Amino acid sequence: MADRDARGDMPATPSPRQSAETRGLTESRPQQSLYVVERQEGGPHYELRLRLGDVTSCWVIPEPPSPAPGGKLLAIRIPDSKARRGEESQVWDTGTVGNLGDRPWEPALAEGRLSLHLRGGRLDGVFVLVRAHRSPDHEQWLLVTKATGGDRVPGPRSAATVADEPWTVA
Repeated sequence: MADRDARGDMPATPSPRQSAETRGLTESRPQQSLYVVERQEGGPHYELRLRLGDVTSCWVIPEPPSPAPGGKLLAIRIPDSKARRGEESQVWDTGTVGNLGDRPWEPALAEGRLSLHLRGGRLDGVFVLVRAHRSPDHEQWLLVTKATGGDRVPGPRSAATVADEPWTVA
């Protein structure tokens, strides 16, 4: 300690500057993109909910997505306000979503084509959601299974604790 006092005050070194982009990354944690497939108690259908960044979207599907390539399901997009939140439901699968498209989530959703890598307990593969028909009261989409995890699927390998993530509707 006496040695440090003998040296006197050290000149302050400037901190490295952060760009606005870097500063934004360190100030807030980026949101994980997640999905859940669940069946409402007593209901004849399942709901596929995707949380893509800050946006949550929901589709009604007649059965769980097929893990086999070539599987196709009609998916009716429903307004987030019609999703049955708080009712008894049975979670069929949950996990993370990777964007395999060349466009960010929101523009891809608006254009009607999402290329997804779903990685969860039951699903691990590439899925494509394509809007087939739009009318004033609903949108019809097609959910297509393109490849499975055994087919060397590209995408994020990060694990997320999905049960701890809040599902909020934007």
